[in-house]
Amino acid sequence: MGKLHLEFGGYSTAGVKQENQDAFAAWLPTDSELTTKGSVATIADGVSSCSRAKEAAITCATNFIQDYRQTPQTWTVKRAATQVLQGLNRWCAGQHDYSMGEQSQMVTTFSALIFKSTTGFLFHAGDSRICRLQQGDFEQLSTDHHARFGNKKVLSRAIGIENNLDVDFRTFELRTNDLFVLTTDGIHEFISPKQIQSVLNQWLLKPNTSLEVLAKSIVELAIQAGSDDNLSCLLVKVAGLPQADLNEYHRQLTRLAMPPVLQEGMKLEGYRVLEQVFNGTRSSLYKVIKEDTQELYCLKTPSQYFVDDPIYLSGFLREEWIGQKLNHMNIMKIIPRPENAKFMYHVCEFIDGQTLRQWMLDNPTPTIVEVRSIIKQLIAALRIFQRQDMVHRDIKPENVMITSTGEVKLIDFGTVYVGAIAETEAWQEESVAVGSVNYVAPEFLLNNRFDFRSDLFSVAVVCFEMLAGHLPFNEFTPQSSSGLTVDNWQYISLRKFRPELPQWLDITLQKGLMTSPEQRYQAFSEFLMDLTKPNYNMLAQIQHRPLIQRHPLRFFKIIALIEFIIILLLLIYFI
Repeated sequence: MGKLHLEFGGYSTAGVKQENQDAFAAWLPTDSELTTKGSVATIADGVSSCSRAKEAAITCATNFIQDYRQTPQTWTVKRAATQVLQGLNRWCAGQHDYSMGEQSQMVTTFSALIFKSTTGFLFHAGDSRICRLQQGDFEQLSTDHHARFGNKKVLSRAIGIENNLDVDFRTFELRTNDLFVLTTDGIHEFISPKQIQSVLNQWLLKPNTSLEVLAKSIVELAIQAGSDDNLSCLLVKVAGLPQADLNEYHRQLTRLAMPPVLQEGMKLEGYRVLEQVFNGTRSSLYKVIKEDTQELYCLKTPSQYFVDDPIYLSGFLREEWIGQKLNHMNIMKIIPRPENAKFMYHVCEFIDGQTLRQWMLDNPTPTIVEVRSIIKQLIAALRIFQRQDMVHRDIKPENVMITSTGEVKLIDFGTVYVGAIAETEAWQEESVAVGSVNYVAPEFLLNNRFDFRSDLFSVAVVCFEMLAGHLPFNEFTPQSSSGLTVDNWQYISLRKFRPELPQWLDITLQKGLMTSPEQRYQAFSEFLMDLTKPNYNMLAQIQHRPLIQRHPLRFFKIIALIEFIIILLLLIYFI
């Protein structure tokens, strides 16, 4: 099957109680959101001792889905769902009615499943329960968060109890015909897992019975067993799975043709070529005009050399997808191709300017103010990537454009890591680090591990090179990169090349270029702040370091001299 196919069915009743304080909800999109966000199932059980228990359950079960849908498509499921749950928890925890006591009056258990591609994501707090029937095995996936004091059961975790919510999270691979069972404790406190499994096995023998009927039969079994609580059961069946490596962009690999090499005056689907801006081994870039509007754009085409390379083509198409998701003045915009396009290419905004590499050649000894202005804009762009769960992974002077008015534009998204895509393995990921070896962070090049701090490292390299006209360590070659260790990133002082620059600036760059991500700046804003004005605390620490740390060579020379004097005195004494 080409996409995820799920079936839902549920049943809820107040049971012997007057009010039903349970709630469940499900969302199954029929459009592209099924790929980008997935499908959601939730269940909640309001705590009956609270005056607004029913409201808490309904709010969390339904608003979770609504708010999750509004999170950026580039966020991972974990980040999006966790952020929504923390917001719901803060709201519920703040709903006090002091006439009823000092505690929140909106407390509820909460369990959710998100199905995306071939992966399931579980979020859970409380003692509602998620189980799975898979190939005959019935397994509880969630953990009951409660403690017993004598015969009394008390929730140890739930939405609304405290301002901070601790949520269980796990992922698992989906299989066709998996059946997920979400229940409140009015069911599983009165019938055993074996009894539930027995009902499920009987249902398997009756394939025409709906999931709603099955859910109702589980509820009725618990009522017969003496349940004195609200009862809710939500069932989700995985009826079909997509192929793990297929989505809309991968399908384009076989649908779109590679465009030919373009010459001045040639036309491609409404765009006329004015000139070739760049022609490299991996892509070509053309200045074009859209004939119906007379607007200028850049058109980027893939290289014919990679026509059979799915990883390269995936990266090329991913660049288009990313460029359309990001909207910031310092990030190159990519506009959609025509819906009936037959060829693979990007249409990018036309940037009237030069690469940062050319700017550096034209400005070999720039001022701190000039460099800071460029770095500030570059960091503004990368903070957008960070907020979208993206890592650029190829920051270098060639991928930064400077317009005639001094505006910075970050370009080239072919190597960008997108958390939302990677979590379902929809993209073919590289087995080795991508990017230019002299700008790639050590942890990426050596261990293929990265996060925003890897981009920060690359920014620090670019900043150093702008000021010094030299890399902050001995230059690597692609051939030598296979034998590198952290010792190859020995920092060379900025003041070796520009002695007139202040020490605090040298210290700032050195921290940004630490080989360990944990020792670097932990935020772009911290790096930019220290790049803007001296960090006197850090400067004092450097100036008051022991001599062996400040000047190791001088220290060992002094030690050697002392040893020589001692030996000389001993020789004189014994002679």
